[in-house]
Amino acid sequence: MKLERRAAELLKELISINSVSGREESIQRFIENRLKDLGLDVKRQPVEGSRFNLIYYGKKPFLISCHVDTVPPAGMRDAFKPREVEGRIYGRGASDVKGALASLLAAIEAFREKYPGEVIPVSLAFVVDEENNSALGSEIAKEAFSKAEFCLVLEPTYGLLCTSQSGALEFSIRVEGEGAHAAEFEKVENPVKVCMRLVDLLERKLGRPVNVIHIKGGSKNYLVPKSCYALMEVKIFEGENWEEVEEKVKEAIKELETSCRVTYEREDAEGFIRFRGSEFLDLLKDAFKESVGEELKEGTMPSWTDAANYHRAGLSCVVFGYGSLKDSHTERESIKVEELGRMASFFLRLLERLR
Repeated sequence: MKLERRAAELLKELISINSVSGREESIQRFIENRLKDLGLDVKRQPVEGSRFNLIYYGKKPFLISCHVDTVPPAGMRDAFKPREVEGRIYGRGASDVKGALASLLAAIEAFREKYPGEVIPVSLAFVVDEENNSALGSEIAKEAFSKAEFCLVLEPTYGLLCTSQSGALEFSIRVEGEGAHAAEFEKVENPVKVCMRLVDLLERKLGRPVNVIHIKGGSKNYLVPKSCYALMEVKIFEGENWEEVEEKVKEAIKELETSCRVTYEREDAEGFIRFRGSEFLDLLKDAFKESVGEELKEGTMPSWTDAANYHRAGLSCVVFGYGSLKDSHTERESIKVEELGRMASFFLRLLERLR
């Protein structure tokens, strides 16, 4: 079977397995059986309760890490029933990041067929919990690779080799007022409107857009709501630290003119990371050029990834994968079959380079 088609069929199988964060056992068993059938000595690494990472120790100081969990369907119909339409495969996790996972597995199988009996020349980590703020999978996995030096983390990067990633400050705001009969709305402050004013103030003070991830306030009852809750996020750019940005957020809350009570709570924070440079970059670029016939361009990953945990453990990291980050987590999530073939060919050539 052609490598591209093998990756495509594998992706369909992976999409069919519901692996929403917290429910990764089935997909881990699938990967475990697949790799053990190839003769790989795959080990389970306990994470939390019945959850576990899958670990494989190769002979080289190179690690490839891929998370296996996805976000929930979130409006995507038949999210776990893969569809192939006009050269694209749709389904939850197609781009984030089961497409890269399928391509990697296809490449490992092809390598095993081409070089029977040879050790896979990289270490592998298939980790859980990436889609949660806790990211327990890679936090624990990093302890298993004290001898590793370089880490390739798979994520949808539009085919860019990301040598850095943006930081972010995620926080929640709660605005509380007194409420009132809706016919007398002029006599009290509406917490929802106060929250909207705060977003405007924050954008002016921080000089960047604020992402309102979730907002909740009021009901269909004929009332001015007593409270409003909002989950927000702002990006942290190179040269900044999140603590300074957080101080500006708190200052904006103090400057907000309102009789309502406004409280702030930090949910998560991570600074901008410029990954350590290494000769691994040249190896990746050469393998890509030899397999795909194009130059591999560098970029910045605009979202948090497991690379942050490996970076803190001292590994030189890069983040790579095809697929649209914009469409990931949405009802549009998909990936081109052609991109699966590109990744599989690249991974296979990389394994051959490391023999």
